[in-house]
Amino acid sequence: MIKGIAMNHRKLFITVFLLFSIISFQLNAQCVINGPYLIEPGDTIMTIRWELNKKGDYYVEYGKDTLKTQKQALHIRGTKYGGYLYEVQLRNLKERSLYFYRLAGRADPAWYQFRTFGDNQKKITFVAMGDSRSHPGIFKKIMEEADSVNPDFFISMGDLVESGGNYKQWHDFFFSVVKGYVGSIPIVSTLGDHEGSGDNGELFRYYLRKNQPVDKQWFSFDYGIAHFISLDYRHPNDKEMINWFIKNITSSGKKWNFVFMHRPSYNFGGHRSSWGKGIWPELFSKYHVDIVFAGHSHLYERFYPVRENGKANAVTYITTGGAGAGLYQSVKNKLVLAKTESVNHFVVIKIDGNKLTLKAIRMDGTLLDKMEIIKKKNGYNNDYEDQIISQDELNTITSLNVAISKDLATIPGYQSPAKYELQLQSYINQNIPFSVTLDKASANSYKMKPYNDTLKAGGKINTVLNITRTKPITISIWNEITPELRLKIIFEYNSEEDSIIGKALDYWQEN
Repeated sequence: MIKGIAMNHRKLFITVFLLFSIISFQLNAQCVINGPYLIEPGDTIMTIRWELNKKGDYYVEYGKDTLKTQKQALHIRGTKYGGYLYEVQLRNLKERSLYFYRLAGRADPAWYQFRTFGDNQKKITFVAMGDSRSHPGIFKKIMEEADSVNPDFFISMGDLVESGGNYKQWHDFFFSVVKGYVGSIPIVSTLGDHEGSGDNGELFRYYLRKNQPVDKQWFSFDYGIAHFISLDYRHPNDKEMINWFIKNITSSGKKWNFVFMHRPSYNFGGHRSSWGKGIWPELFSKYHVDIVFAGHSHLYERFYPVRENGKANAVTYITTGGAGAGLYQSVKNKLVLAKTESVNHFVVIKIDGNKLTLKAIRMDGTLLDKMEIIKKKNGYNNDYEDQIISQDELNTITSLNVAISKDLATIPGYQSPAKYELQLQSYINQNIPFSVTLDKASANSYKMKPYNDTLKAGGKINTVLNITRTKPITISIWNEITPELRLKIIFEYNSEEDSIIGKALDYWQEN
């Protein structure tokens, strides 16, 4: 009896010991927190990063097949919140070649693969998307569809997470979603305002960039016959970034030039952003940028190509902010917008020498929009040429939209009105008769006398509209006014009547 009890105690001890050993091993084992992921692609180099839970000596095993490989040590980039970020840059690779790699040891035994490109590679496929934060489930579906087009790399317009300074969100909103994709396909992102606020873009730089100054996150890279420039949305008037852009793009010598940034220079729906107005559109035109991608407004917009007076090249502006954040209302306009829709989507671009094909794809895989650019000796293909509008025309029509979409500095009262400063400007040699009223839905809760006038050719109008309320209103912590308050402008252009409904006005008081 005593012997049986002793045996049972021994079995119990062994069982407890084994469980403790397993748990202890698991707690002390090396494991991958985030990664691997590829950044900064090159024709003969590739940069790979992992975030691990333990500090140690790590190696990457790589080769053109999994049987004949070589090893290279990873170096630590830094540590934050208990995680250790490691990096390896593989050099002297062969152009246009497939490579296999894995993290040597027990931390991550899986094999991954990537492909290098050629310095003068004429065929390129890349995916552009933006504002994936907020809904990881939607972002996951976007990534699945985007991966199906077999892109060479991804570019993002930023806003990868809700709060760029929140370490946990980088795993929950971004790395957990892109895992399995960016281990084989490089991703390059511009800085979004959700990364730029909070920690001034520090975690964004830590994960996705080099050790450049945290407040100067502009950069460029080449892929085959294309040149890509990312601008820092925080510095629209910064002379250092302007001078860098001019020097950078004039020295690229590539056939295709793309800019990607967070806030749009032209944006009809959503935020109605006009980033870098009066500076950057002229630079994009002067230095032969083909497409300018932006996000920030959670929708899709493609403007008709724009040609500045006296210039031969045209620039196409695209807002692609539908990769996961809550969607914003789109606004149609037949004068300047080729296509717009409030929908989750991504954009795929295929280049083959002088030919570029662009398709916008909805989350369900259906076609949202398409465009083709063929560069010829003295211009473009007829379909593209026929859509081109003037820079002055685009500036004028979008200025009407911006004019009725500014935030309120005072709250509309029942008797004391909010003073809305209406500022209009024309850039064309044509008079524009117009009327500004409350949107139909807003007229149920607010009062404003309609304002009628004519915007003279090349002229300006500055006036004040008095807006009162007829019902109770509330203001959220995000400065949103409920019920919504929107203005509408009805105008005549080229002997046709058109109208624009502005964004819902917020209350914003300067500190």
